[in-house]
Amino acid sequence: MGSAAAVQQALTVRDRRRYPAPGLLVHVDGRQIHLQVLGAESDGPTVVLEAGMGSFSPNWYWVQHELAPTVRSVAYDRPGLGWSRRSRRPRDAQTIAGELRDALREAGIGPPYVLAGHSFGGLPVRAFADLYPELTAGLILVDASHPDQWVRWPTPHADRILEVSQRVLGWLGWLGLLRALHLARAISAGLPARQAAALRAGAALPGLAATTAAQIRSWSVSRAQLNAAAPLGDLPLAVLAVSEQPVGGELLTALQRELAELTENASFEVVQGASHESVISDREHARVVAKTILNVVEATKDRQD
Repeated sequence: MGSAAAVQQALTVRDRRRYPAPGLLVHVDGRQIHLQVLGAESDGPTVVLEAGMGSFSPNWYWVQHELAPTVRSVAYDRPGLGWSRRSRRPRDAQTIAGELRDALREAGIGPPYVLAGHSFGGLPVRAFADLYPELTAGLILVDASHPDQWVRWPTPHADRILEVSQRVLGWLGWLGLLRALHLARAISAGLPARQAAALRAGAALPGLAATTAAQIRSWSVSRAQLNAAAPLGDLPLAVLAVSEQPVGGELLTALQRELAELTENASFEVVQGASHESVISDREHARVVAKTILNVVEATKDRQD
């Protein structure tokens, strides 16, 4: 075991040299947070991209490049993921939203913001809109997690099972076994080689699995926060679901339709041929996501008029 841990440490050092942080590094409460900023500033809002549960900024590569000619976008890494240092604070939606607000402020990226959340990222962007309505111009939920999904899932205690599995993966990560498992394969398929490799390197770190477990452990707190959130009124909202669901497709699509009822100014679309992962990692599907984001950006301008 000692030799396996030593090899894992050596490969981690190698990966840090190969894949240095490509964006800005700011400090929030003494922790380093990474933000990848692309596109020129414009008169409209800045788009903020929140990745899925065990993912981070390179996952948004195609979406950011589609947005770049029109708007400025920020894909960032939550603490414990990618190039952001791990936090010991709870990983509930409101805590994450507060960290994001502070990171944007430290980076000098001012409001208003249009926030897009993929998968688990849908929870903190909704919390952000609730906590900071004066900073939020619009929302896009990309096959986003529903706060009630675990209590409505047919398998009892599925969230607990997932949390324990992630904790086990975190322990195995110290021995280098996450490299062999290549857990980033699904989220990186379709991305350019460098971004896919950076995601794979990040997924091989035990801290990523530990952070994922902490996010699941705080899910019930996040659920209570969002179920107590104030109505969003006519805030522009777009909800994107996917057509390719391996398990529980009917329930998951129904949950997505419920998310589209969060505001009086919402749209709903199923991205045909897309899976939960490919909806942002595949270039063609990412174009649909980017177009939807730009539609919400335009809707925010109409709202201001």
